[in-house]
Amino acid sequence: MQIPATTHSSQTRAAGTRDALTGAVKQVGGGQQLGQQEFLKLLVTQLTNQDPLSPQDQSQFLAQLAQFSTVEGVNNLQSSQTHLQAAQLLGKTISAVTVLGGVQQNVSGKVSSVRWASDGVHLTVDGAKSPVDITLDQVGSVSN
Repeated sequence: MQIPATTHSSQTRAAGTRDALTGAVKQVGGGQQLGQQEFLKLLVTQLTNQDPLSPQDQSQFLAQLAQFSTVEGVNNLQSSQTHLQAAQLLGKTISAVTVLGGVQQNVSGKVSSVRWASDGVHLTVDGAKSPVDITLDQVGSVSN
């Protein structure tokens, strides 16, 4: 009779793990893209709530970590590429469309500086008027 009790315990433990993971996803996700910290929180929750009598296969955890490391590497490569692309615009003449004072305007001029911020890459463009701060994604064309 001990076997059914163990099976029931395993089923209860599995349900508890599922509920804990679902709660963790809702807590850390919040409708946003999951990042490194959220992934690690989910992994720790999964490890903490696994059934000690039948633990998860270690190869699954290693595969998850490898996949996450690959995604992290691709994101870092993309960020580096964006920084390099912005730095190469220094001294070049660009045209961009931006919104200044609630009005959409065409801006053109030489890029005098590049600034990296949490909200993206910003370029200072010296145009006919005073210098204008635009983001890299607003650039429409580039010329020497």
